[in-house]
Amino acid sequence: MRVIVTRARGDAERTAAALRARGHEALLSPVLEIFGAGAVIDPVGAQALVATSAHAFDVLARPDAERLAHLPIFVVGARTAQAALSAGLAAPRLVAASAAELAPPLAAAMEAPARLLYLAGHDRKPDLEEALERLGFHLDVAVTYEARALEALSPEAATALAAGEADAVLHFSRRSARLFMACVGQAGLAPQAARLRHVCISQDAAVDLLTGVRIARTPDSAGLFRALEQM
Repeated sequence: MRVIVTRARGDAERTAAALRARGHEALLSPVLEIFGAGAVIDPVGAQALVATSAHAFDVLARPDAERLAHLPIFVVGARTAQAALSAGLAAPRLVAASAAELAPPLAAAMEAPARLLYLAGHDRKPDLEEALERLGFHLDVAVTYEARALEALSPEAATALAAGEADAVLHFSRRSARLFMACVGQAGLAPQAARLRHVCISQDAAVDLLTGVRIARTPDSAGLFRALEQM
């Protein structure tokens, strides 16, 4: 299948390589671009470090990484764990499959009311912060990166869509799905996009999509690839 990948450039390239290894053709059309947010990271008083995206570590300056190196780390996703290691930090103590699954085992490992430093993105859901605060933790949020919206499809994706030669699109978040559909509308390709198969990492990512939707059984790349191949 010819599959449109809408992730930010670095993530999209990794996803494209995995798709090609499975015999698919990848059409890269990022709808987001990642920028460091220039946060002042103060680890004083923090007893552990939390992150839900590899971008939190990808943009981390070396001096900040050195100041954080003594903290135990709790993350979401294997890619985030690898990014922590690449930034020079210790191996995460816990790697959860999703943000929803991070809070309970973290609470079992750390005694509330511990103070946690959350390296976060500018645009994020409040679920993890609310869950940790309900469990009695103090949370300091450092916004380390921003995912800025791009306003147009890539030429290769637009050409494939216009010619009816794109088969599916992978959606890794509700925001990126919404941005992709906005780019489609801006290009005047809504009728062609209606024939796409939309493969979503979660039910939430599919909220704004109407037809041709399949939800991954697990909220990760492996789940998306399985859902794609079952369509």
